[in-house]
Amino acid sequence: MGCSAQLPPSAPHDLLGKPGEVQSAAALDGTLVAFPERGRVTVVDFWGTSCKPCIAAMPGLEDLYQDKKGAGLTVVGVAVDDNPGLVDETLKKLGVHYPNLLDDTSSSVRGAFLVTDIPRSFVFDRKGKLRLVIGGEDKERDMVSVVRQAVDFLLEESP
Repeated sequence: MGCSAQLPPSAPHDLLGKPGEVQSAAALDGTLVAFPERGRVTVVDFWGTSCKPCIAAMPGLEDLYQDKKGAGLTVVGVAVDDNPGLVDETLKKLGVHYPNLLDDTSSSVRGAFLVTDIPRSFVFDRKGKLRLVIGGEDKERDMVSVVRQAVDFLLEESP
């Protein structure tokens, strides 16, 4: 690990620094997804089909997923829409292959993560502890770049 490598600053969040409660839900393709995944750095991205900053970030998150999944990264998208067809169409159009699930009317995943607005990304370390939260209110930094920096740092940390 380089001398200058560090975890970027996080937005304040009540769950920061605490172990994430493992959530299990069916992805759009029907597979069961459990996250944050212990032993892997996990990014959980909350997004919506009508959220332009969310859509703009997704190709970068897909690139990060493809670059780092073999090194121990898991990415899970959580769509806050109520139209699975539109969500699926959006994912195909953007070429997104990481698992995505729908958290529509029940909002149970959003509630567990205390998500009140989108876009919002959470980065967990290999032990399942929440280490970074970033969202659309952070106009000074590119969300995907910050997530990538956090992922790179956490992948280099000792497990």
